[in-house]
Amino acid sequence: MVEVTLALPDNVFQHAMRLSHATKLNVSNILTDALAFTLPTLEDAMSSETAIDLLDNESVIAVAESNMPAAKDARLSGLLYKKRENMLNVDEAAELLSLMLIYYSGWWRKTEALVEAVKRGLRPALQS
Repeated sequence: MVEVTLALPDNVFQHAMRLSHATKLNVSNILTDALAFTLPTLEDAMSSETAIDLLDNESVIAVAESNMPAAKDARLSGLLYKKRENMLNVDEAAELLSLMLIYYSGWWRKTEALVEAVKRGLRPALQS
């Protein structure tokens, strides 16, 4: 096991503390379990797709221009609003986590496709 030190936003730590008190588990175990639950799921979501560098040009462009489906994007926005207002219930929190994983895996794949499109000369490089 590797030991790390994290700087967490206050609200994340407070949420972990409330969960710790409710479950009688150590807060470090709560945070470890949350990371262990989340990260492999994101890795699995990303690894089930064809590698970007193996796609043809048309598919690379399609991925680079892709977006989360409108219904899921709207639901994600609504749940993020409820989270900001501290109005999420347990089921909604689980749904939010699921949608965030979908969003992040899609964002990562889109980023890989944009890089590949630039490498292939399909898109100009972004200027800073």
